[in-house]
Amino acid sequence: MPQLKVKFISGNECVDLRHRILRPGQPIENCIYAGDHSVNSFHIGIVNSDNKIVCNGTFVQEAHKEFPQAALAYRLRGMATDTEFQKHGLGRMVIEAAEAELKKRNCDLLWFNGRTSAEGFYKKLGYTSFENVFDIPLAGPHKIMYKWFTD
Repeated sequence: MPQLKVKFISGNECVDLRHRILRPGQPIENCIYAGDHSVNSFHIGIVNSDNKIVCNGTFVQEAHKEFPQAALAYRLRGMATDTEFQKHGLGRMVIEAAEAELKKRNCDLLWFNGRTSAEGFYKKLGYTSFENVFDIPLAGPHKIMYKWFTD
């Protein structure tokens, strides 16, 4: 595995992986998310020795109606890993870096609409899912997943 580095990146730098991995064949506009450029949002990427982003995730300050008790909630959006780098722990690196940043921001909760195919990955990282499955058009079956950062 080549030298990898975790760093903050811009929302614009996330679009390529989102397009290639999460929404192939769709218009590029589908890969630009509301909140990408919000002052409270941040993006974490893993870059290789060629400075190419091979994994990334976006974290947007956003409440969810199922968690009204959260004083400060963030949502994970557009987590993607380049196919040749999958199954090497990069997603875990992004989540761990994001959780550290969220704790610095006094975040109570991280939630997201997780693909059912990735549910096992997130559960290994301590996330819980609602049982109901829903379909996101052009993206497939998902579940709401979440993790509290408060005791």
